[in-house]
Amino acid sequence: MLIPWLSTRRVPVLFGCLTTLLLLLTAAGTAQAQAPLTGRWSLRQIAFEAPATLPDSLQEKLFHSPAAETNIGISNGELTLVVEFRPDSTYTYTTTRGGRLVLTEQGTYSVRRNQLYTRSSQTTDDPLFNGQLLLELTRRKLLLQTPIWQPELQIFEQLEYVRLPAKK
Repeated sequence: MLIPWLSTRRVPVLFGCLTTLLLLLTAAGTAQAQAPLTGRWSLRQIAFEAPATLPDSLQEKLFHSPAAETNIGISNGELTLVVEFRPDSTYTYTTTRGGRLVLTEQGTYSVRRNQLYTRSSQTTDDPLFNGQLLLELTRRKLLLQTPIWQPELQIFEQLEYVRLPAKK
């Protein structure tokens, strides 16, 4: 026996549940896209993005770049690269090798059109993060990209950071 009011009520209830689920998923996606840059981040790995038609000489150069040594040092725990972006638009970057401080840089930062800009009075060169593109920013992951060598080669260095717990 078909009860008309029951079958007509299921559609709106189901539709309401689906609408609520979609709104929740949209809100979660929006929150993820708006994750703040502020916090402590540790470099997880360095990778390269390049066209498939890269000449052997450039492939060899990438293979023997300092990035490989950095990735090995990070994976075996000997090397730690940490940046802290603070809400007051200042940052501190530190590199430690075997527990000893090797490099530190402090300065100010801003983000415009998904591009990170930094200034530091501690260096005569460009600061470490200046001009890097924010490819991905979530609560747990920060992916930065910068072109290397000549821009027309379309070879990019990608730095993947993971968020660290807040200092206590």
